[in-house]
Amino acid sequence: MKNLRERSPIWHAVAWIILLILLVGAGDAASTALGRTNTVTAPALVVLSVVLVLYVRANGWLGYYGVRAPRRPDYRATLYFLPLLAMVLLQLPKGFDHQLDALDIALVVVLMLCVGFLEELIFRGFLYQAIRERRGANRAIVISGVTFGIGHIVNLARGYTGEQQLLQITVAVAIGLVLALLVALTGSIMPGVVLHILINISGDLTTMDLQQELYVSTGVLVICVVYGLWLVRQLRRRGPADAFADASNRGDRHSAVSGRDT
Repeated sequence: MKNLRERSPIWHAVAWIILLILLVGAGDAASTALGRTNTVTAPALVVLSVVLVLYVRANGWLGYYGVRAPRRPDYRATLYFLPLLAMVLLQLPKGFDHQLDALDIALVVVLMLCVGFLEELIFRGFLYQAIRERRGANRAIVISGVTFGIGHIVNLARGYTGEQQLLQITVAVAIGLVLALLVALTGSIMPGVVLHILINISGDLTTMDLQQELYVSTGVLVICVVYGLWLVRQLRRRGPADAFADASNRGDRHSAVSGRDT
């Protein structure tokens, strides 16, 4: 994979996206065969998460791909990430799904911890930086955000109806663009990881009624539009955050400090 990254960072990102999709598909099929959702998928993604952390860390790319905390000035510029929290809280009035038992809940939590980290690292880390190196931050924001949203079409295989899928893709594109703006502004994927985990867990542990989902999705879209415009304004004032390699491996790749819009 490292050689592929050196030759083509974009195909490197695409390869990880494909691997994630295939692993989730195989895990879901095996879980269904065993009679309980996520029993294979969750452990499989734990393994993939560990592999990716070791892979990125071994090559000194943690900082470059945004696996670091935001810096102090980032909090004020991003309104202390409070709009992200508002998106999560919108899920709670739907009510807890009482059909879930303790093991179901544990599997959902483990799965979403991994999904949140993996998708942010791959889409807002690998893919965003690969596009930014060649095309600049603006295209990286749009392409990584839209690709992330459209990628949710694979959930049709998880039993989602057409209406639920269309709603999810629309909301995922909006959230993807907001999270890409946050990465461009702060250089960190971690706020997106936290949001991704919390919104997925709250969504999976609450009831799934199409009417309620429509209300929640509308609220999330409104927050995304308003917050997105605020982030665009801040990005124009501050410019994209510089990508950087880890201190222990700054010479690993010259592009770790390139890609800034001119």
